[in-house]
Amino acid sequence: MALAQFWNVNCVGRVLRVLGIALIGIGAAGYLLPAGAVHWTALIPAALGLLALAASLARNAWIAAALGAVICAVALMGGGSALPQLPALLSGEAGAAIASRASTALAAILALAGIAYALARGRREV
Repeated sequence: MALAQFWNVNCVGRVLRVLGIALIGIGAAGYLLPAGAVHWTALIPAALGLLALAASLARNAWIAAALGAVICAVALMGGGSALPQLPALLSGEAGAAIASRASTALAAILALAGIAYALARGRREV
């Protein structure tokens, strides 16, 4: 029953909850999986994920979308520089830090698209 209540929000809230869970997973993996010492800044995606989960609680879809867009912008500023290194990452030449930053940026891009789609869908349903 609790899982059903977790997803019982507006469409923008669902997108932000998926983004939050994904970013928490990316942050945890970026901090826990690499061998050797890892800096605490590897947990920044997890902190952004917690903020996305908090933003998903907004009752107004437009407010949730605005908060989500700010969170995605911050994620893109931090991880966007790793996107040009995707070919090296896919060929196995890049390290875990590049993987974490690139996946954070990709999650933000997908979330922005999801937020736009959810807002457009909500407008059509009214």
